[in-house]
Amino acid sequence: HHDILEAAFPGEQARYYLPISIGGHAELADQGAALILSGVKTATSSPYWDYPDGRIPFVGALSVLLDGRGEPVAIVQTVSVEPVRFADVTDTMAWVYGEGERTRAWWLQANRAWYRD
Repeated sequence: HHDILEAAFPGEQARYYLPISIGGHAELADQGAALILSGVKTATSSPYWDYPDGRIPFVGALSVLLDGRGEPVAIVQTVSVEPVRFADVTDTMAWVYGEGERTRAWWLQANRAWYRD
């Protein structure tokens, strides 16, 4: 998907990052993309083991957002990176995550299995 990034941000290869898709299956990817595009979801999370090479997202990174069919729907820019322990997720983080009840309690319950697998 670097061709998409190159067309939109020519000459900024140092900022190009991996494509992203929200959730573990097509329906969640579609829902997550819709929440991002509507502005409800302004944050996401992922465990360190998703980055075996140790290259985590960085401020200024540009990623192609994919829908449930793996089709590009937008380019997103990382504006903040905050490594946080699972148990230390805050109410604010749960709110900007933009899913479910948007509370810390909901976030912890909904994501516990995802971070254990």
